[in-house]
Amino acid sequence: MKTMPYNLSIPTTKTVTTALSQSKSLTAMHDKNTVALTTGKKVNSSYDNSILYCKDMRLSERADGLQSVMDGLSNIVSTLNTTSKSIDAITDLLSLAKAAANSALDNRAYLATLTGKNFTTDSDEPLSKLPNVNAGDEIVLRTGDADTVTSDFVMTKDTTLKDLNIVKGEEMKIKVGDNDWVTLKVIDEDMKVTDFFGQVKEQGGVENFSFEIKDQKLTLTSTDRSPVLMDGALAEALGFDLGETYKITVQDGWTVYDLEQAFSKIDGVSARVNSDGYFEVSSIYGDDLSIADLTGQTAKSFGFAGCDDGGMNTSKTYADRYNELLRQINNIVADSSYNGLNLLEGDTIRAIFDEKADSYRTVIGVKLDAQSLGLPEALNDWTDESDIQAAFDAIGRAFNLAQRAADKFERASAMVQSRETFLDALSGASALGAETLTGADLNEVSAELLAIETQKELVNQVISITLDIESSVLSLF
Repeated sequence: MKTMPYNLSIPTTKTVTTALSQSKSLTAMHDKNTVALTTGKKVNSSYDNSILYCKDMRLSERADGLQSVMDGLSNIVSTLNTTSKSIDAITDLLSLAKAAANSALDNRAYLATLTGKNFTTDSDEPLSKLPNVNAGDEIVLRTGDADTVTSDFVMTKDTTLKDLNIVKGEEMKIKVGDNDWVTLKVIDEDMKVTDFFGQVKEQGGVENFSFEIKDQKLTLTSTDRSPVLMDGALAEALGFDLGETYKITVQDGWTVYDLEQAFSKIDGVSARVNSDGYFEVSSIYGDDLSIADLTGQTAKSFGFAGCDDGGMNTSKTYADRYNELLRQINNIVADSSYNGLNLLEGDTIRAIFDEKADSYRTVIGVKLDAQSLGLPEALNDWTDESDIQAAFDAIGRAFNLAQRAADKFERASAMVQSRETFLDALSGASALGAETLTGADLNEVSAELLAIETQKELVNQVISITLDIESSVLSLF
């Protein structure tokens, strides 16, 4: 027997169809409001509102573009501020340099003087009549720091004489304080420089002597502030500057006046028979003065052999201070780099004022190192007043250059900051405009979401009830 199949499908009624349509519509509205709640915008795509969406895009893009421009301007403002602070520091150093030059003009040197008090004499007296003074006697005189001598050559503790191109047989003489002259002779080219000077103590028995290599420079020093004197070509071959060491050889037929003149021909040194009849040698710039007999006994006979470090070369002191200030100016200029640019070394920056880079301002740097400011190092330790005055005048011109540079960068900074403020306002207006066009009221969106969820719950209940009724009716068959 054939059995006819039953049709168990639930017929779609008008009520169910309407409810399903409402549920779909409510789901779409729920999704849209959820996106609005997340983004804070009621228009999130061109499907929402193509006109408002396009306007929002344009305004938002401009706001972002202007923000990028402002980031660049902020960086330029920082560069200009760094430059201005550096110029302030340079101006302070120029003030100190001016003070040093002014002090050098107003002060005088305190002489270092050695006076021979073994006997009295006069300028016309022949040297041959004085005790223990003979033709051929050699006198060594040195000005500058008496107790220290430094080599100009770069050395290490392992540097050998051969490394300095010094050959076997070369020799030099060295005298420390009241000790006798010690002759150092090269007998082994492979000897270390430190071992070579170790002979001063070992062979000469000189106890008040030390040496060290510091910062790759060899320095010889007396431990009791007594003078260190040198003689010989080997001393120069080792890098010691003998430019302030002089040698006087007594000539046959000389008078005391001739000896005075021999001393006085040395720059910064004067000699005379003073009012008490004593032979007197002075370092007129105030540098330390050291005198010793290399051969013979002329200096010892007069009584002016020895050292006087009680003078003060005020001009040199201020000149050294001035030179150090110039180095500090150069250091400040070198350290004024910001983000890879240094306006005080002549670099150039461009301040862009719009998104398309159609509007911009170029800020050209200046060079403010000591040379560019027209500040040469102190000439001749400022022994000549005209050199001090020239430096004083140069500092005045440097002040003007620094002030003009400061004014220039200050104007540039004010202009850039003004444009930055304007662009900030314009960017804010664009962002606000976009928000006004497409921004959502989050309170309203939240309320709508709650209403939608409530309606969806009701629709779901309608569908559920309808399907239950239909199912009950079908169960009767």
